This record gives sequence, C-alpha cells and structure tokens, in this order.
Amino acid sequence: MKKRLLASRVFNDTGDWFYYFVIVVIIYTMSRNPITMGILSASYTLPGILVSKKLANIINKLNDRTSLIMFDLLRVIVLIGIVLTSNVWVALICVFLEQVFAIGSNLSFQRVTVDVVQDKEELLKFNRQLKAFSNISRLLVIPSYLLLHRFVSNKSVLGLDILFTIVSLFETFRIETTHYKSSVEDIGPLELKKFHFGKITKMILAFSLLNVFRSFVDAYGIMYIGKISKNVSIGYTALVFILSIADLLGSLMSKNVIKIENLSQNKILIWSFTSILVLFTIPSVIHNVCCFIITIFLIRLVLSILELFALYNMQSSVPEKIHQYTALQTMAVDGVSLVNSIAGGFVIQKIDIFNYMKIVILTVLILEIIIKNINTSNAT
Repeated sequence: MKKRLLASRVFNDTGDWFYYFVIVVIIYTMSRNPITMGILSASYTLPGILVSKKLANIINKLNDRTSLIMFDLLRVIVLIGIVLTSNVWVALICVFLEQVFAIGSNLSFQRVTVDVVQDKEELLKFNRQLKAFSNISRLLVIPSYLLLHRFVSNKSVLGLDILFTIVSLFETFRIETTHYKSSVEDIGPLELKKFHFGKITKMILAFSLLNVFRSFVDAYGIMYIGKISKNVSIGYTALVFILSIADLLGSLMSKNVIKIENLSQNKILIWSFTSILVLFTIPSVIHNVCCFIITIFLIRLVLSILELFALYNMQSSVPEKIHQYTALQTMAVDGVSLVNSIAGGFVIQKIDIFNYMKIVILTVLILEIIIKNINTSNAT
C-alpha cells in the first residue's frame, strides 16, 4: 500500500510541476495585462487563506480515500476547463478552483498517509522518499518542458498534468484504508496540546513565518538579480535550478538531521531560525548575484529540512487531525506570502529592495521572539 500511495503522489506532483511551468505563460499570452498577472498571483495564495478550514471540515465527514479521489477528479475537470477556454477570466476562475481542489487533495492525502503508514520510522522514511522523488520529477520537468514547448502548445503541455493526475487516480483507487469518516461528535474544536515547541500551533506559526524568505525569493528574486546584473534571464534560470537542487538535497539530508530521539528537543527550530537570519543578512549587505544564489540555496536547504520536520511533528502528534493542522499551516504560510507580496511591492517602491530585506529580517526576529515567549508562558 505504501508503494501505491507513494506512486500516486509522485504522479500527482509531476503533473503539478508541468502545470506551474505553463499556467503563467498561458494566462500571459491570453491577456498580456499586468492586472491579470496580479490576479493570477493572488489565486495561488487566497484559496489557502479562505477555504482551508472549510475543506478540513468537509474531509471530516468523508472517508479519507473518498475525499482524495473526489478532489483530484475535480482538479481534472477544471484543468480541462483551462485547456478548452479562450477567455482569460474563465481561465483565472479555473486556476482559483484548481488551487482550492489541490489544497483539498493535499489535506486528504495527509489523512490517508497517517492511515496507511503508521510506524514512526516508516513515516519518516516515507516523507523523505516522497520529497526526494517529487524534487527529482521537478528537475526532469524543466528540460522536458523546454523540449516539448518547441513542438506543442502550452495547453498541450498542460494536458500532461491531466494525464498524470488520472494515472495518480488509478493508483489511489487501488489503495485500501481503514480510517472511516469522523462522527459529528468527533469533529469539535482542536485540542492544542504541548508538543516539542510548546504547542503544535506555535510550531506552525514559527515555520510559516520563516517561509517569508521562500516567499521573498518567489516574488522578488528576479527583481534582486535584475537590480545588480544585466544577465537577468541567465541569473534567474540558475536560481530556479539551484533551488530545485536544494529541495532535493534537503530531503536526502533530512535522514541524518530528523531522528525520532531528537524530536522532543527544539534544536532544529532554533538552528533553522538562526542560520536563516544570518544567511539572509549576507545578500542584503553584499550585492552580488553569485552571493545571492549561494545564500538562497542554503536557506532553501534549511527550509526543506524544516518542512519535513514540521510535517512529521504533526503526523506523529495529531494523526486523527492531521488535515486540520495542515489546513492551519496552509492558511499561515499563504497569509505570510500574501502580506509579503502586497506590502513588499509597496515598500520596495518607496525604498530599495536591499533595505526591504533588512526590514524583513528585523520583523521576523521580533515576531519569532514573541512566538517563543508565548510558547514559554503557555506551555501546558
């Protein structure tokens, strides 16, 4: 069952990488309007903020595998809608819905995972394997897309996402689960218990806040490179490729970092927080493309390991409510990304990007100290 579950998600993730590569180009060629591109960017983050909690409540009332199949089928439908439409606004609505259903699929997948993979050591191994295979597929998708788009349209490439999702669905149908839908009495509010860093929610908050550095690179990485280099396309291509390598290495290195006997200590979070702040300070002071790419590579490496660490904490601590805590994390991460995207744009217009980086460092430092104190005072 574990191999089928792993194969199902790897196929799903592979299709998603094709989707993320081509959807920007598809929307841009339909409109060539900066407003629609801004709406496209918002459609990635708003669903996580608006509907994650509602999706978790829906999943509560369904069998885990049933909800996973349902959301992936809905994704296939809206993807077909994007392929068939020539209206940019219809396409944008489909993109928004695709993100909604993708979140539902991920929440359902987390429930199925803790049902199928129950041994703690096997759970750690499964997380590492999934992360590694997903990043390998992303590395393969990059040259595949560059080759394919010379011969077929971008919408035809998007059809690969549909194909991979359908293959993923076939694998999901073959998975047997034992966890049945929760009764209405079982749903209730989350009971937050102390776990490692005070409370699960505080760990999620700390992790989500550190993801502002990932969000910064996604939103303004190309702007930073353009500010100090004339070879923007080469520099940005190198950055995207090196980030893929960092994610892959993070999944492989996590085996030596994340160990069950170390999970009761806060060393990983403190180490991540300190190293990321120090690393991000370097390109804010030294304005060099190679320096920027190297430090961002190391930050991404740390975040990749921390992501697996946070995931395992939730899986092993609250397996029955993993979808609810994952929904909370999605809301927090997307909320941080949205604030960075909106506020960052205005701030960078008033001051330069390097000073904005210093503001981000100071803000994260203050907020992390506040979160740590909340953990200490409310450690129950």
